[in-house]
Amino acid sequence: MLRSLTLNKYIDTERRNRYAGAKLKRLGTNYARNVFLQALVDGITFEWPCKLKFDWYLPDRRIDPDNWSFTRKFILDGMQTAKTRGRVFLQNDNMQNIKGFDEDFYLDKSNPRLEIYAIR
Repeated sequence: MLRSLTLNKYIDTERRNRYAGAKLKRLGTNYARNVFLQALVDGITFEWPCKLKFDWYLPDRRIDPDNWSFTRKFILDGMQTAKTRGRVFLQNDNMQNIKGFDEDFYLDKSNPRLEIYAIR
């Protein structure tokens, strides 16, 4: 889902219709929330505050890195809305919890993905 949510596509959608733009944001956030809900169920947590490392494994070079990293907004919002059994993945994405970001971009045609790590 987040693969189709690059910055250029989001801007184009927002310009055409603000409600469609809001729907894309909601879809992206909900997708990320589901990923982090599963992480909570699997016992994966981050120790906050921390710096986040994003390793983007892209299927090709057709989309610029800044277009991909825009989805970080939806990912952080999804982390905040991921709540299960009284546990939340991330309380708030403010500067008290998020100390910064590192990003690297790689090409992996056979297995495109995003890996996120907490760096202390």
